[in-house]
Amino acid sequence: MPSHLSGIDIVAYDRDGRVLLLAETKSRRGTSESWAAGLRRNMLSHGLLPWSQYFLIATPERVYLWKQPNAPEVPPGVTINAERVFKPYFQRLHQEPASIGPEAFEHLVLTWLTDIAQHSDRDVSDPSMQEDASSAWLDELSGSLQDARIEMNPPQ
Repeated sequence: MPSHLSGIDIVAYDRDGRVLLLAETKSRRGTSESWAAGLRRNMLSHGLLPWSQYFLIATPERVYLWKQPNAPEVPPGVTINAERVFKPYFQRLHQEPASIGPEAFEHLVLTWLTDIAQHSDRDVSDPSMQEDASSAWLDELSGSLQDARIEMNPPQ
C-alpha cells in the first residue's frame, strides 16, 4: 500500500484496487461546513489527500462529503445529518454520540461504510430523508462503494 495514504483514517478501494474514497473521522461536536472545508483545505495543502472520487469527513453530528477534485476552498457538496444515519451504529456499539472517543468513532464509521459497500442494493439512507438532497448523495455513494474494500488506518 502506498505510504501517501498513511495519514488517512479510512480508505475505500474499488474492485480494481484504485482509491475511491478517503474518509477522515473526528469525534468532536459543534462542527460546521466552514470548519470541514478548512480541515480539507489544510489536508490538501500538506499533501495528505491523494486523488479519490470522494472525500468524506465524519463527525457524530454531521457527515461532510465532496466529489473530487474540487478547489481547496470549496464547501462540501452535501452535509448529512449524521445523528440520524449513525443512530443504529451508536446503539449497536452501546455508545452515546456526546461521549464517544476517537477510536470508537473511527470503528463506527468504518462499520457504516462497510455496510454500505456490502449492502448497496438496498437503501442505506434514513427513510425520513427520501426527499432530501442528502438521500441522493447517499444513494450515489452506495452505488460507487458497491463491493469496495474498506480499510482503516492504512499502513505506512
